[in-house]
Amino acid sequence: MTYKPSVQDVSAKRAESQRPFHGKRILKDQDLSSMHRERASAMLADSEMLRQRNVSFDPFLEIGAGSVQRSAALVNNYPIDGVASDISQNSLLDAPYVLSLLNYNHKPVLICCDAHHLPFLPNSFQFVFAYQALHHFENPVPIAIESYRVLGKGGHFFFNEEPMDSSFRRLLRRKRMLSHPPTRLQKLGYRLGVEKVFWDDGALERSLGITEARFDIDLWREVLRPFTIVDIEVNRRLQLHSDLQRPVLNSVLAGFIGGNVKGLGLKTEGEVVSEALRKRLMCLDCSSTRLSHLKENQVVCGNCNRKYPKTGDVVRMLPRELEAQLYPEHSV
Repeated sequence: MTYKPSVQDVSAKRAESQRPFHGKRILKDQDLSSMHRERASAMLADSEMLRQRNVSFDPFLEIGAGSVQRSAALVNNYPIDGVASDISQNSLLDAPYVLSLLNYNHKPVLICCDAHHLPFLPNSFQFVFAYQALHHFENPVPIAIESYRVLGKGGHFFFNEEPMDSSFRRLLRRKRMLSHPPTRLQKLGYRLGVEKVFWDDGALERSLGITEARFDIDLWREVLRPFTIVDIEVNRRLQLHSDLQRPVLNSVLAGFIGGNVKGLGLKTEGEVVSEALRKRLMCLDCSSTRLSHLKENQVVCGNCNRKYPKTGDVVRMLPRELEAQLYPEHSV
């Protein structure tokens, strides 16, 4: 099937793909260093919680991995295999510097790809996860469907630090920006630790062309529809647990108040993951798994001869049209 994205879709993906390469700045900039350490620590805290729920991480796929802190934390603290994926090649190229910062020796497989078109066979992973990633799509439902496709039977889909919007939140924040002088209400929000309710915290990203969407409860229900719900938590402070489907008190409150969303879903259909991860990588043109790494700076499909460029340790696997639009100077 020919990939035909809308102009808006390509524009947002281009903005994501042009995120800057930080390199050695990760080791020198205190704010960047702290951010990477905090994200790795948060991943390990969540992984312990997930292990208590008998979630297997081997193999895993991270969507929107950015500079790879979370994936690196997993492969360096557990004997597992996994893939860190992102549409930004620059972000993935930061991986060696993040590993150095965190004193890690092992790195995940690094693949620059589009979450709408994951280059993997069905039933390839036991664990697919995303942090602060789903709201970078206008509609997260296709991403959830694609995640479901590549999960094996008994595999889990996990997401965290995603927003649930509500009419109540929209009323409180109106069109207020972070750069505006704080109102009395915002100052109260700071004291209560809920300041983000009172302004549009996605305005900066949108000014750069990056999608910063806010989803209400109905759209989150669509995202979760393919999965058997294990647990959904809405609002970090109130910790409202609900499957969001039934009109019970927690679900009603979650839809009205909104807040951060954390969720875990189970796939009960399909096939159990059985083959090695690298045997599940597939060509986007012909779906063949006959991929060869023999040629320098390229991965080549042995079936249709499609060539995928490799920069450092990052393999870029995008639909042809999207490859030409996002990385025209690097296309092969």
